[in-house]
Amino acid sequence: VPNSYYGNGNLTARQCLALVEREGKTLAREHHWAELISEHTFATVNGTATYAKPSDFQSFANMTMWDRTNSWRIMGPTPPLVYQWLKSGITVASDAEAWYMVRGSTITIYPTPTSVRTIAFDYYSNGWITKQLDGSFVSEFTSDNDTPRLDGDLLTLGLKWRFLQAKGMPYEPEYKEYSAIKDALLADNGSKPIINLGIGNRGFSLDGNIPDTGFGSTS
Repeated sequence: VPNSYYGNGNLTARQCLALVEREGKTLAREHHWAELISEHTFATVNGTATYAKPSDFQSFANMTMWDRTNSWRIMGPTPPLVYQWLKSGITVASDAEAWYMVRGSTITIYPTPTSVRTIAFDYYSNGWITKQLDGSFVSEFTSDNDTPRLDGDLLTLGLKWRFLQAKGMPYEPEYKEYSAIKDALLADNGSKPIINLGIGNRGFSLDGNIPDTGFGSTS
C-alpha cells in the first residue's frame, strides 16, 4: 500500500488516483449534491450584457438568479427561442423585468443593464475537492492533503469497484454495495421539503415579485 498518492510514481498509486478522480467527476456530473452548492455574486456594468460564469461552474440551481439591488428574480435560463423573441420582438422589455441566457462560458442578461446592480445565484460546482493550499474547489487532487466534499465512504466504494474492473476481476458485489449506498445518500441528500397538496403556498411565490407600494392611484 503506497504511503502517498499524489505525485507518486508507483503504478498502483497513480491508478488509484486516476480512478478516484474519475469517480468524483462522475458523481458531480450525474447528480445535484447539496455538498456542491455554491453561491456566486457579481455586479452589472452599465452597457454590458455578458458576464463570466464561475470557474468551477457545473449547472445552475433552478430559479435562484436574483437581482438583490431591486429585490426581484431574474427569469431563466431562457432558451434561444425565447431569447431571440425578446431581442427581436416589437415590445422592448424594461429594467423592471429581466431574463438570462447561458451561452458557452458566459451569462447574458436581457435587457442590457443600464446601472450597477448586484446579481446573485446558486450553482452546482464541479469542484468536488477542497484544495488544501487555499480552500478553493477543484476537480482533481493537487496534494494528499486535499479533501473531498462528497461522502468519503461512497468514494472509497467507487474506487474499489473501479479498481477491480480495471484489473479484470469480478466486481459485481462491490458495485451493488456501492449502488445501494449511493441511492441511500441521494434519497436524503440536502433533506427534502414537505409537499402539502391541500394548501397553497401563502407566503412566497416565484411567479412574480409584487412590491408593497407603488401600484398607482385610483380615482
